[in-house]
Amino acid sequence: MRFGKIGHIGIVVGDIEAARERYSALTGIDKWYELVYDAPPEIYYRGKRVNSAVTLYFGGRGHTALELIHTEGDDNIYTEFLKRHGEMIHHAEYNVKNLSLAVEQAEKCGLKVLQHAEFKSAGMTVKYAYVGQSEDSAVFELIETTLPIGIKKGDVPFETRLAALTGNYRRVK
Repeated sequence: MRFGKIGHIGIVVGDIEAARERYSALTGIDKWYELVYDAPPEIYYRGKRVNSAVTLYFGGRGHTALELIHTEGDDNIYTEFLKRHGEMIHHAEYNVKNLSLAVEQAEKCGLKVLQHAEFKSAGMTVKYAYVGQSEDSAVFELIETTLPIGIKKGDVPFETRLAALTGNYRRVK
């Protein structure tokens, strides 16, 4: 299994509204979308379940997408990253059709799961894992999305705008 194209670049931020304005001015992104959860995600950090709220904004131009990440609650991969590094790029994301197989491949390359979660959004089941040698190394987010009819999504061009039509995202700007 090889990963396809990068789906987005994730940036951990302290103030998501200020970051949205700043990155809009910098990149020219004029449309941002917030991920809508059906229920709070089940997040596991360092092997333990944590109670954290995560707000995600997505914006892009063409095939380049940015994800702004803001979190509150228990410590997790984002809070620890923000404490150590401040606001900056946290990960590169890849959509995969089989998360277990993708994690297995990453582990064969010397990476380990740093955080993983599962949640539902607009009836879709989303599972992700952050993999890297450590939290201070290159980190990759692997995401498996299963549509309500059981089909694994993989890469979809202009995903954010399409998902706004299904209720998976809501427009914030």
